[in-house]
Amino acid sequence: MKGILYAILGGVFLTMQSTANAAIGEKLGSWQAATLTQGTGFVAAMLIVWITKDRSWRKLSQVKLYYRFGGALAAIIIFSNITAFHLNGAALTVSAVLIAQIFATLGMEKAGWYGKRVLQLRMPQWIGIALMITGILCLSF
Repeated sequence: MKGILYAILGGVFLTMQSTANAAIGEKLGSWQAATLTQGTGFVAAMLIVWITKDRSWRKLSQVKLYYRFGGALAAIIIFSNITAFHLNGAALTVSAVLIAQIFATLGMEKAGWYGKRVLQLRMPQWIGIALMITGILCLSF
């Protein structure tokens, strides 16, 4: 249940951040908004690490090099979301992002990218996915 609550919290803040990024991007530009967002995010995260006295960052050498560049993906994510917000509006952008995330995650899990058991989808899961996509599309159009 705790994981679901964090996912909901993440979804709410992602939507709020996307809206703020679109407003910043309108005034400054999309890449500038991405830079500002990632910069303030870095500062906020570092403050939390400092306040909580978390020292786990010392284990950075144990993280594979290509995973360390995950923040670079965030720049592309932010730029894409800002541009999509300007072209499509909030509801359609969020809906398209959700559909893309569903398919990308299913593909990655099916391929075993997360080191856990390979996902075996049966008809009920496919029906659930189709209902989620249908619901998202109904809200968007």
